[in-house]
Amino acid sequence: MVELLQAAPAAAPVSGPALVSYVLLDVCLIVALARLLGGLMQKLRQPRVVGEILAGVLLGPTLLGPASLRLAPVEARGVIASIATIALILFMFLAGVEYDLGRVRGRGRQAVTLALSAVAIPALLGFPIAALIHSPAYAGSAGAELLPFALFVGAALSVTAFPVMAHILMERGELNSPMGSLAVASTGIMSILMFSYIGFAGAVAAATGLADFAMRSGLVLCFVAGAWFVGRPLLRRLLPERPSGPPVTGDGMAVVFAGMVLFGLIGHVIGIHAMVGGFAFGLIVPDVPALRRAIADRLRDIAMIFLLPIFFATAGFSTDLKLLDGQSLMAAALLLAGAIGGKFLAALPARAFGLSWPEIGALGALFNTRGLLVLVAGLMGLQLRIITPLTFTLIVVVALVTNLMTLPLLRWFAREPAPESSRLSRVMQP
Repeated sequence: MVELLQAAPAAAPVSGPALVSYVLLDVCLIVALARLLGGLMQKLRQPRVVGEILAGVLLGPTLLGPASLRLAPVEARGVIASIATIALILFMFLAGVEYDLGRVRGRGRQAVTLALSAVAIPALLGFPIAALIHSPAYAGSAGAELLPFALFVGAALSVTAFPVMAHILMERGELNSPMGSLAVASTGIMSILMFSYIGFAGAVAAATGLADFAMRSGLVLCFVAGAWFVGRPLLRRLLPERPSGPPVTGDGMAVVFAGMVLFGLIGHVIGIHAMVGGFAFGLIVPDVPALRRAIADRLRDIAMIFLLPIFFATAGFSTDLKLLDGQSLMAAALLLAGAIGGKFLAALPARAFGLSWPEIGALGALFNTRGLLVLVAGLMGLQLRIITPLTFTLIVVVALVTNLMTLPLLRWFAREPAPESSRLSRVMQP
């Protein structure tokens, strides 16, 4: 297969029916390979998402080299990237719908403290690491100055992948457990802080100053206020509880789909990423268990089995692990040390809330799930020419390693002796 693709003539620009054929073929390969490798990872007691990431890597230049463009031409990749954005919005909406806000109501102080710590500490560690590797091999033309390069390295280290962490917690049945609730609440706030920081890094790199960052922060506050005080009451009127019949109709699902895409669009436009908008819309769905359960049941399979692997595969098209050599592996080790150590350090303030050391370790492991959201920061840096393709490949290595280590660490911390009454459980009680 690989030899046939490499021997084929160079692909000409495609459009019309040929473009449709390429997109359908690529989606079929991505979903099938992701399912196959995801199942293999589960048998190895690893998150399914690791297999989904590897599916994209295997379909990219790492295995196929330049022949990957014959399998997935540039024009087809643009269409697939758009599908992947919709997939991420849908999955994050599903996570919001299935998330029980009552678990963290009145406990915002702990979540805010941990979110600030989990973004600030890795971001600060990014500066000395960036100074050590700052060279033309890793820094693009716009990253010739240390400051923008260091900001983007810090942004990559600060990422916690909300959808991957939620995916893991869903698979383990722990999304609404005390530990899962605290992790999701912290990471929800962390996502806004993280993408605000990435936006700030982009503004500095583009030399637009702080005005753009200040405007984006104001837009985020307006978005949050509008979602809670306008969108939430409106949804209560559009999606009322129906005790005598199905809690959601076809018209209701149309409201759901239109609303999640609109919120994703707003999140994309104001610079906090479409996934945050999708999750926010899920949170403001009326707190009626039957309604939320009916919506989730309709969406779960199409989101988890069909669409989500497309999102996890897209960044693999831009990854070439053959770029790695001895020197770059040392740089990868530095990035991994900052990424992993920073997140475990960020979990330490939870000790002041009464959490045990095993519980803190589990939080640190959950904060280290990065999925492909770390590649959102990497792709932004690549597009702005702040980092090089080699640095982007190193970021993929960080994503794979941190995802692979999450479940083993969670199982290891779960075997630690715990008191009869978990202090985390007491902290999370209203």
